Amino acid sequence: MTEHRLIESRREELESRDADETVAFITEMYSDNALRFWKAPPQSRVRTSATVWGEVVATEIRSTIGYSCQIAPLRDQVYFERSLRGRARLRGGGHDLHQHRNDLTVFPHGVPIRADCDSHDVNLLHIPHHLLTDLAAQSGIEAADFRFTSLEPRDQRSERFWGRLFDLTHHELSAPDSPVLTELVLQNLTRTLAAAALAVFPNTTMDLHLQSGPGTVGASGLERAIEFLHANPAQPITVVQLAAHADTSVRALQNAFRAHHATTPLEYLRRIRLERARHDLLAAEPSDGLTVSIVAARWGFTNPGRFAQQYKQRFGHSPRLDLHH
Repeated sequence: MTEHRLIESRREELESRDADETVAFITEMYSDNALRFWKAPPQSRVRTSATVWGEVVATEIRSTIGYSCQIAPLRDQVYFERSLRGRARLRGGGHDLHQHRNDLTVFPHGVPIRADCDSHDVNLLHIPHHLLTDLAAQSGIEAADFRFTSLEPRDQRSERFWGRLFDLTHHELSAPDSPVLTELVLQNLTRTLAAAALAVFPNTTMDLHLQSGPGTVGASGLERAIEFLHANPAQPITVVQLAAHADTSVRALQNAFRAHHATTPLEYLRRIRLERARHDLLAAEPSDGLTVSIVAARWGFTNPGRFAQQYKQRFGHSPRLDLHH
């Protein structure tokens, strides 16, 4: 049976110190994307490779440069990414996300994203969008109505699960001479990845039990609330104010956040503030005069000790380790 035959892959690689050559290679790999370098030290380099298994691609990008990339709306694929080193900022479709080491992200179908990256090493998996919409249809969501509503996993437990699955899948798909990747294995591996993505990343399949009845809110109201939080994280936002902005009730808003993000609106806001604080700490120079207390206060944390505790709980280490690292 053909499904038990090993699949032939195609591998494309480039290692270069030439900006124009790198732009041409990445443009060919990712059509319709505009790439611009803004920091290229004398010894800078870019190394990228892509192992192609039909519609599924495992990509590695290793870079010591700074660059901006306007990622056109993805047409037929969805990208999943693990950040390995450096930092990046992703903006688009109401999202504003700062990426750091080990962060896991989805690049949704149909959403233009601007990425500003600094010495950013990443692994990427590209899978067909139709795998996700086929699974969503089993939940009663039409293809045209399916979309991811966040770039990040819904909670830390989901993030850990997704990280293990992503790393295993990327490792196997990056080996062009894999002895086990038959058609059957590849189909089931990528289908498992797609099904896990629907459980890990907030999306419209999670709306079904929230679409009618008292105390409910749909995806559009939730997206308005999340966009408002990302745009105003330093402001003293209350749940009542956020519910009014989303044109819903406090109860409905809380239900939606629990369903999509396994958290409360104010806990979601705290996560954003911690991410912004970490970004500021990592970007600080000794001449800036920044302290952990100053950064904490900037993002609404009035108790430095409590901020340090929450920071360590979120990122696994003290904020002082990220200041002038």
